[in-house]
Amino acid sequence: MTFTTGVSKMKKANTLIAFLAACLLYSIAGTAATLPGYYPPAFRMWGTLDRLDIDGGMAVINDTQMTISSNVHVYTPHSRFASVHTLRPGSKVGITMTVGGNQPPTITDIWVLPDDYSQRSR
Repeated sequence: MTFTTGVSKMKKANTLIAFLAACLLYSIAGTAATLPGYYPPAFRMWGTLDRLDIDGGMAVINDTQMTISSNVHVYTPHSRFASVHTLRPGSKVGITMTVGGNQPPTITDIWVLPDDYSQRSR
């Protein structure tokens, strides 16, 4: 009988350890992608900035080429007023854009995102 009681205690201890580990991982994942309050709750589109042509007014995000507004606003986790020149290919970004009329979609705002960002983590 002592053996059964010992196994039962081991199962409880293992369950507790697994639960605490899951809580720790969840809290790390939740804080890793925490964004400043000036970031929107969702983006029109988000992904990896593949290419940026500031002078040509074009950006490629997730293999999709888009026009950039000449008045584009850039935000980083450290600044509400960043320069478009701070953007680097390979960065994860979220965007908003104007859509409609006979004009192609135009990016109006770009938010630099953490590498571990996912829309669900917001």
